[in-house]
This record gives sequence, C-alpha cells and structure tokens, in this order.
Amino acid sequence: MRPASAPRIAPDPDDDVVIGTALAAKADFIVTGDQLLLSVGGYQGIEPLTVSEALSRIDAESKT
Repeated sequence: MRPASAPRIAPDPDDDVVIGTALAAKADFIVTGDQLLLSVGGYQGIEPLTVSEALSRIDAESKT
C-alpha cells in the first residue's frame, strides 16, 4: 500500500509515513508503543493507541 500524503505532524518524520499508511488504509487507529507517535494524539480521525487502549476499544465495540 502506498502511503497517503500527510503533512509533517509527528515529532519523528518517520512516523508521518506510518500515519500516511494508516490514512491510505482507512484505519480507525494505529497500535503502537512509540511514545512520540502516541504524542500526536490523532490526525483526520486516526488515533495512535497503546496495545491496552486498542484492546479495550475493540472489546467495547464488540459488545455493541
């Protein structure tokens, strides 16, 4: 998958590629342990989440 274009938003420029790839994939969130990526807080509806946050969200959504 080719990453979508994203402005320079992450503290680490390599993380912009991760965000762009998530945009291209129409992902709901990015699961990461990278503190710099987690600090972004979100972009165009895609949030970086820790593993535990992602599991909690998936669990909550499966119950609705």
